[in-house]
Amino acid sequence: MNMQDLRDIMGLTQAQVADELGVPKQDVIDCEENGETYLLLQFISAFPINPQILKDPDVDPFLPTFDQTTPGHRMRAWREQYDISAEDMAAALGITPEELLAREADPDLVLIRRRGEEIEKKTGINRKWLMYGDGREKGVPRLVQHAAPRPKEPSRGANPAPNRPAGLRVKEARQNAGLSREQLADLLHLSVSRVAQMESGYIRDEKAEHILRRIASASDAPVKEDPRAAGLRVREARKAAGLSVREAAELAQLKPATLAHLESGYITAKRADELVALFESSPASPASPAFSGKEAGARIREERLQAGLSQKELGTILRLPVTRVSHIELGDVTEEQYQTILRRLRREPRRPVQARRVRPADQVLLGSNIRDAREAAKLSQKSLGEMLDLPQTRISLMERGKVDEATGRRILRMLQDVIDQKKSEEALPLVQMAKETSRTAVPARSSRVSRPDLAQRIREARTAAGLSQKRLGELMNLSQGGISYLEQGRVDEATAEKALRLIEEEGQVLSGSD
Repeated sequence: MNMQDLRDIMGLTQAQVADELGVPKQDVIDCEENGETYLLLQFISAFPINPQILKDPDVDPFLPTFDQTTPGHRMRAWREQYDISAEDMAAALGITPEELLAREADPDLVLIRRRGEEIEKKTGINRKWLMYGDGREKGVPRLVQHAAPRPKEPSRGANPAPNRPAGLRVKEARQNAGLSREQLADLLHLSVSRVAQMESGYIRDEKAEHILRRIASASDAPVKEDPRAAGLRVREARKAAGLSVREAAELAQLKPATLAHLESGYITAKRADELVALFESSPASPASPAFSGKEAGARIREERLQAGLSQKELGTILRLPVTRVSHIELGDVTEEQYQTILRRLRREPRRPVQARRVRPADQVLLGSNIRDAREAAKLSQKSLGEMLDLPQTRISLMERGKVDEATGRRILRMLQDVIDQKKSEEALPLVQMAKETSRTAVPARSSRVSRPDLAQRIREARTAAGLSQKRLGELMNLSQGGISYLEQGRVDEATAEKALRLIEEEGQVLSGSD
């Protein structure tokens, strides 16, 4: 059972559900698609729907009954049912008996709304039944002097054989009087399930005669209006007056959620008459032109730009995701949401729109020169980054102009030295560069012809002299990896002669020291 199924049962559209709950229509759509539960529970609490339908889809979706008396009357009835005096109840709540009686006469019973959990903890009465009277368990007293178990009604075991004739008489009398089970339950202050049990035969003859007399006395009285019809009457009167839920709630001095609750059916006929009269006497709102979502979205976008806000910043102000703000500016917005967003935007402090920074032309030209010099030196961005001890991404940013003049000039001079060195010494393109940058560079792999004979001579001479690759690299201003490249054949004759000469000199030094 999901939101869409419950909405179909109630016969409501997505827009009507969003209007009743005071949320955007998109939230209702997301709840139906994603199966989110927070809005579903809010929907069940706002409408007269049986919560058990979430566990058992076969149960009656509507609440069986709810008490139309005030919370104060229900508190007094519960106290009298368990023979609790006003003094004991007041002592448990920490108030005087006079104040308790005054609270029980209060139609709204503000004490319950402010101290509901405390009252339930001290007395045992179910605060939700006390506030709404919607068929929940009333609760068992927790007072010390009234800790005895709740008086039990005669169970089915005491009357194993149903009294079907008595139940049939009650059912026929109800039907002849034109009463539904809900109306009879309201008349007898019982639940609908209890009325159904009595009509099935679980009733004594004395109780059946009493109910027949009550039905006969009520047949001449006007039929009590169904609470749902009363709530619908209030809603139609509000819409006929051109009032939104918020405006009507302010007129009636109620909270918007409370008014929506009353329009859903949690209302008496007398209260409905009062609200209808209030709405009909209110001045009708002037007729407004047809609302256009696209024009409203364009207006919101214009106001946002004038305030110097991005869509993300506006979403932060409205507590909405950026995608929702984008949809609003495309026209997915109601008139009430449009007015709210404009009020929030106009309350925000205005700030000048900052123009996008344009990089100076000389920096762009400097970056372009660095790229041309790097390509002329036959280096990749990664190789140049290794020489400068910088990541490749930083080199890419420099070539796009994100470099200061001093750094750019230094890099150009270094690249020019590499180009000159390549022209003068093809064998060692990176040796001079390594000296200037105080880093040991690896000889370039490209533009070298493999000479395994020279490599073998260098390796044999180094081994015979007792030198390591690292020591030979220090003599030649190369890294250990560069010496490894030489011994693999990536060497020319000039480099090989230099290496053999240095090995011989170092070998003589070592033999002389011995």
